[in-house]
Amino acid sequence: MPPVLHGWSVLLAMGRLHAVLQPGPNGGQPVAWWQAHQPLQVTEGWRTAANKHQQVLMYAAPTGSIGRQPREDLLREALDKAAADGRLVAAALPLAGT
Repeated sequence: MPPVLHGWSVLLAMGRLHAVLQPGPNGGQPVAWWQAHQPLQVTEGWRTAANKHQQVLMYAAPTGSIGRQPREDLLREALDKAAADGRLVAAALPLAGT
């Protein structure tokens, strides 16, 4: 499990993904690091798992490291390769919202 990234969170409200929040300036209110143009529908399984664990795992890699993968198995291979090459970071972000 990746470590918790304190001060960051994922805004999930009314069963939809709204934003990834980062700490506000000078310890103020969190601000959006990423925000959906329209709240994103997530699967029931994703929502259930996120609510059960009260967190979401976030992975990031430099552009072009993973590419667009049409299948889950290919995405896993691309993530594994990026991790092996030291080009993948991860963090656990707590849920904000419901």
